[in-house]
Amino acid sequence: MKLLAIAEHFPSPYKAYHYVQFERFLQDGHELTVYAFGLHDGGMGNGGQEGAFVRQTRYLPPTARELPSFFGQALRDFVRRPGRALQRSLRAFAHPASLKHRCLNMARALLLPADSPDMVLVHNLRAAANLQFLRAIYPEAVIAMYYHGGEVPGVPTPSVATVKATFDSFDVVFTNTESSRKHAIGRGQAAERIVISPVGFDLRGFPDPQPRAYRRDGKLNIFMVGRLSEEKGFMLGLQALKVLIQEGHDIKVRLAGDGPLRKQLASFIADNGLDRHIEMLGRVEQDQLYRCYTEADVFLLPSIPAGTWEENQACVVQEAMLFRAVAAVSRTGGVGESTAPTMLPFSFEPGDVEGMVAGLRKLVGLSEEQLRALGAEGRAFAQSRYDIRVLNAELLSTALTYARDAVVDDDDSEEAIEAA
Repeated sequence: MKLLAIAEHFPSPYKAYHYVQFERFLQDGHELTVYAFGLHDGGMGNGGQEGAFVRQTRYLPPTARELPSFFGQALRDFVRRPGRALQRSLRAFAHPASLKHRCLNMARALLLPADSPDMVLVHNLRAAANLQFLRAIYPEAVIAMYYHGGEVPGVPTPSVATVKATFDSFDVVFTNTESSRKHAIGRGQAAERIVISPVGFDLRGFPDPQPRAYRRDGKLNIFMVGRLSEEKGFMLGLQALKVLIQEGHDIKVRLAGDGPLRKQLASFIADNGLDRHIEMLGRVEQDQLYRCYTEADVFLLPSIPAGTWEENQACVVQEAMLFRAVAAVSRTGGVGESTAPTMLPFSFEPGDVEGMVAGLRKLVGLSEEQLRALGAEGRAFAQSRYDIRVLNAELLSTALTYARDAVVDDDDSEEAIEAA
């Protein structure tokens, strides 16, 4: 298949699943072109050799402010295929929007490929909202979106009308979990056009860490990782761990990541005399991250909802399970359905410090053999559900079932575009 993938940010160390999915498309023999509206410093987040497709990523203007810097490329693309470029730009301009956004859409259409792909896959609602005209310029392609959930705090939330119009402009929407499926339906997505498809992992990058030790140095080793921001719940996690430490349990905690709450978390640790038990690692590279998973008995995810955002699949949980750590998770969003069922007795309601303490107390009382058995079940769960080879094939196969409807529907829209 000829595939066009568009992300909000690529490459990005926070979106390693983009790289995994795109690389697998290529390994399976598909033709892939990647566009994005920006990138994040720090590479791809996969820790491996950068694929040529990453360096070949092309970019689209996210707002009118950046438009002048794209004029040269848009002009070159126009000169190369003037007939098709004019057709695409006029169709994009005809899509209902303000004059400013019509002009912006015209430029984006000029920058996109002249030849139609078989399928377009747009990751993230905010990127999709900028591309509601895709059906008009690629009437024979399947236009698909991947909904990863709500907007993280600090990111503007699109209006209800914009979200509904965005969903309506795609033939099919994929999303990670049943929780995020319901979330999308609540924001206006048609239930019959949304499909659960978790993001996957290249399992070759997660070798079995056996033989694996538990309770190193006689301690229960706990690991947390993520952006140090309020919605990740790390302050709540530290409060729960403080209770266990004060009860006399021999616990060693590592916290990896960086963010706006770093100083506040560090102060809490120091003010409560927890330095001997809790180590803040800062931002870690992939090799160190995987080592931390392997050395952890327990992976703790204390996330809480914030605005439209809830933790969805929580890929760090599956990574931890692939390295045979036992997951103790907040039952927020889609996390519970993305965690091995045998680990759910250690889970807790979001924001419930007492519940978190109770779950961790159960884990403190487990033997090495019990932890080892749980770790084996977690790895088997993640391997069976999150193999990118299987998930990519299923996604493409499912998308094609929407192709016939897309072509029929677009026959009518052609006349409207030409009339405009």
